[in-house]
Parts: sequence; C-alpha cells; structure tokens
Amino acid sequence: MFPPIFALFVEEIGGNVFSAGSLWAVFSVVTGILTLIITRYGDKMKETEYLIMAGYLFRAVAWMGYFFSHSLWQLYILQLLLAMGESLGAPAFNAIYSQHLDKGRYVREWGISNSFNSIIIGVAALLGGIIVFQFGFRTLFIIMSSLSIISLIFLLTRPRKLL
Repeated sequence: MFPPIFALFVEEIGGNVFSAGSLWAVFSVVTGILTLIITRYGDKMKETEYLIMAGYLFRAVAWMGYFFSHSLWQLYILQLLLAMGESLGAPAFNAIYSQHLDKGRYVREWGISNSFNSIIIGVAALLGGIIVFQFGFRTLFIIMSSLSIISLIFLLTRPRKLL
C-alpha cells in the first residue's frame, strides 16, 4: 500500500497525519536496520529463495492483519511485520536478479528492472485507489495478502537443486 492511501486508512481508524507519518517512519527505519542485520547472513545461505519466501509469508500475515486491525497500536505491530518481510525478501530477490545479469549490460538490465518497478508501483497505486474507492480497505488487504500467498506458493512449488 502506498502512503497517500495508507494515510486515509490510518485516519479511518482514528489516527491523524502524525500517526500516518510515524507509522511509515517505523516501517522505513526498521526495514533499514533489519536489512543490515539480515544481509550479514544472507550470503551464507545456499538457497536465498527461502528468504524471499519468508518475506512473502511475513507480508501476507501483515496484510491480513490489516484486515482485522482496529487501533493504531495494532498498525505499529503490523508495520514491524511488513518491515521484516521487506528486509528478508528484497535483498534476496536483488541478489538472485543480479546473478542473472548479462556481463556488460548491468546498467541496461537494472534500468529495465527499475523502470518496470516504477510502472508497476504506479499501476498498483491506481488500482489500489480504485479498489478502496469501490470496495473499501478490507478488500484491498485481502487482495494484497492473497498476492503474497500466491507468490509464496509459486516459490514453494518451484523445483530446486539438491546441491
């Protein structure tokens, strides 16, 4: 979910602009700190996909938690879970992506990746706004949680190398 839409949800459950800002700050700062801690161990793992899977699991639980949340203190806990999911998944995904870059085409391939990320974020923000406008926040949370679970299942069912 994106800050403007998130701010509306925070307001809906009794928060204010400060609450929305502090919740976003908690997510960002905790993500940064946890990423530094987790990445110290990530390169030692044989299958970094497990970190991505764990990230999807934490995100799915957090988004489903938003479905049931009714107070600000619950949102702070959920922001911590989302931060854990981001900290586990994002560096591992970037590592796997980096392993598949073509030699001498790093700027182009990372540029394409960043371009698609920006486009997807824009489309997701638009769709999120439409979903919330038409069906409410609870529907958005179910969809976000479902997408995380689908991604997790996809990775779980993917064949793996034994060595």
